[in-house]
Amino acid sequence: MSIRACFFVFALILGVSMTSPAIERTIDEQTARRLVEGALPALGESPKWMNVGPWRYYWAPEFYNFSVYRAGGQGVLVIYYISVNPWTGDVWDAMACKRITTPETKKEQDGIWKQSGIPSEARETLSNRSPADCSTYTRTGGTGKEKQENQGH
Repeated sequence: MSIRACFFVFALILGVSMTSPAIERTIDEQTARRLVEGALPALGESPKWMNVGPWRYYWAPEFYNFSVYRAGGQGVLVIYYISVNPWTGDVWDAMACKRITTPETKKEQDGIWKQSGIPSEARETLSNRSPADCSTYTRTGGTGKEKQENQGH
């Protein structure tokens, strides 16, 4: 294992923030945008009808964040807020806290991982990073009732 790989694994074990400048992003914004467009069919959307633009998501500044929208029927705007993990290329619906994937994006993500030089031991840890810590997310409409019921309270 290289010195860089040892440092990276050690940093993950200690819980060093992923926004540390020592750990550079492995993809650029153009690649992130391409991944978003490739994931749209999983949402039932065609990339040719969607507009993709930057979105400032303050709870996930290290991620690439996009608003993706199109005109819907009867003057309704269809909009998604999508975040892309800058180390793995994982695509997230930031509001639903759900990972979005298609066979094409999975193939590109595997290529990103191979080119990154990040040790394979870190892949699961980095892949589990979600925008705004989705691990604590519940779909309750803000009441917290569902979370309490799931915890047996």
